[in-house]
Amino acid sequence: GMEMPYNCWDCSLLNASSCPCKNYSSALEYTTNRHPDCPLVPVPPHGLIDRERILDSIRIELAQVNAVNDMEDYDSWMRVFDYVRKFPTVIPASEEGET
Repeated sequence: GMEMPYNCWDCSLLNASSCPCKNYSSALEYTTNRHPDCPLVPVPPHGLIDRERILDSIRIELAQVNAVNDMEDYDSWMRVFDYVRKFPTVIPASEEGET
């Protein structure tokens, strides 16, 4: 939900360790635009999902099909489970565990 700042002076991450403008005097130089080495990048509109919740749902389905010995369904769900588990993260969760 963060908007891309127009300049370093208005950036809420001004003093972050990865910010090239963390030096206060350097930020003053960039009151009209962002520093050329700004680490912020625009993120396109997206809908994040919780991979663990999906995997938990698949685990429940696996337990149910395994309970009735439907190995064809079990193998299919296992392939889906492995696919979801191995799929790369596009936008990682924050350190606080939020997405």
